[in-house]
Amino acid sequence: MRLPWTGQVSYKPSSLFRLIEELNRSIFLPHIQRPFVWEEDQMLRLFDSLMRNYPIQTFIFWRTKDEIKARKFMERVEWDADLSDFYDPGKSKKDVEKVFVLDGQQRLQTLYALFCGPITSADNRRAEAYFDITSGIVPDDRGLLHRVQFFGGAAPVSLVPHRRRAKPRWTTKFRGSSRPHQFLHGQSESHDPLDKREAPPQAKEREKRVRRNSGQLLSLLREEKHFWIQELDGVANEYPYDRILDIFVRVNSGGTNLDASDLMFAAMKEAWSDVEEVIEQTTEMLNGTNLQFDKTFPLKCLLVAHGRGAEASPEKFTGPDGHGLMSAINTNWARAEQAFQELRDFLKNDLKIYADKVIRSYNSFIPLFDFLYHNPKPNEPTRTLLKAYHYKAQLFGWYSQGTDTVVNALHTIVGKPNPGGFPMTEIKDYFKKRGSATELTRAHMNETRLRFILLNQVYVDQMGASPLDVNFKGNDPHVDHIYPQSMLRSKLGFLSADINHLGNLRFMGATDNIRKRSELPAEYFARMKAGGMDITKHLLLPEYARDPAKLAFDNASYKEFRDLRFERMWDILSSTTNPEVT
Repeated sequence: MRLPWTGQVSYKPSSLFRLIEELNRSIFLPHIQRPFVWEEDQMLRLFDSLMRNYPIQTFIFWRTKDEIKARKFMERVEWDADLSDFYDPGKSKKDVEKVFVLDGQQRLQTLYALFCGPITSADNRRAEAYFDITSGIVPDDRGLLHRVQFFGGAAPVSLVPHRRRAKPRWTTKFRGSSRPHQFLHGQSESHDPLDKREAPPQAKEREKRVRRNSGQLLSLLREEKHFWIQELDGVANEYPYDRILDIFVRVNSGGTNLDASDLMFAAMKEAWSDVEEVIEQTTEMLNGTNLQFDKTFPLKCLLVAHGRGAEASPEKFTGPDGHGLMSAINTNWARAEQAFQELRDFLKNDLKIYADKVIRSYNSFIPLFDFLYHNPKPNEPTRTLLKAYHYKAQLFGWYSQGTDTVVNALHTIVGKPNPGGFPMTEIKDYFKKRGSATELTRAHMNETRLRFILLNQVYVDQMGASPLDVNFKGNDPHVDHIYPQSMLRSKLGFLSADINHLGNLRFMGATDNIRKRSELPAEYFARMKAGGMDITKHLLLPEYARDPAKLAFDNASYKEFRDLRFERMWDILSSTTNPEVT
């Protein structure tokens, strides 16, 4: 039973010195927190805001003695750190008092890096923050008034100019110290930030800026007025974990720091601490052919397969129902993992998908997972229907609207053992009722928006490989006109509908397309054939591949070739998209 809200929350100020002193001593991160994700620019903006005396959001802490995994803040910021390296087993134990940060990880880790610890630079070096203590006049091109930069070792000599030049003087943390109260004890390279040789007005103004900046830094470090903490005291009051989790989710869902999957992981980790790592590995596996799945996709797959609906929300993983769901997911993970692997193999080996250019909706793959979860290791006839489902879904926009509604409806059809194979008839009946097309027609083949997907489908069927699986970045295939469009228009007088006809289109590598220009097809394909290229896979008609001279440049020859090739493409596309009909 959920305890009533008591409203007993302490609200108190703190100095920055005290906050940083307590990090990794009494203040830790709970395991539900995601990694540190702020970019360097965000870190510098926080510092600039504090130097301008702008207010920043309140931190929310939770004091507890519960057995919760406690994670340390990074003493040196690593951008791709393994979070398991930072867990403190001693502080994680039951009856050991600790304070967890529910809201404020990014800001606190930034403050630690700026005032106490380094970051890891792009070249994998230790880099510390240096502050131009004379800054504060004009904002830079990013709108920052107070300049901070991270350097490996001491600030470069070029940034510590000769005293006679009115340029930045850089100060850093006191060398050899791990505590922030010595932050201002000295300037890099022993240079005095106040240039006594400058003209009196400039020197006086410069001195005022240095004193103002120094005073603000000391105020931030020493005075208890810049940082405010709301502390939920779970030692003196009742703050059970499920209530804290609810608070965490609500606090973070109001901003842009966490996406849907992050919030769901926060809710899921109570029942399965390793779930985020497992899902990340699954997402990486699915993206093995250059696709763009995000972590929400496998979570939605699991929700659907376990009958909880496609609507993804953290609330589904909390409370008794959520615990039951997580227990089922954990218990049946081997089965789910196999289904994810079969889905990935299907994408790679059957559909040959190597780019999201040929995918109009990633959500169309959820019913495929749902079917494989309940019907593992499908036979060849079933795989043929699975491919047809995919092509129909992409070509006819089955998931262009009401995605979750569609996925939930299809779960009632595919989310169970289907000994008769993939239930294509029932799926088509459902989409017919929604007013969607369910079978490919010749009219679909001349829809401009579909030609990339259709061409890829033809090449996959004929070549057994995807033209999008390229070895060199930037050589992705272009849609090319076999008979050059400019010459068809200018010399033979054809209009766009006849020129941009699917029967006249093929794929061609970007590099080759640039070189080809407006060469006539008979000469071009004769040259390719002489060079040992199999031109049949492009022309699709063996008689033309045997004798490219048949590609004569006149009205009758063009129309005959185009229409014959279009019919050959229709044979290929209808057999792969409509196998249940043909």
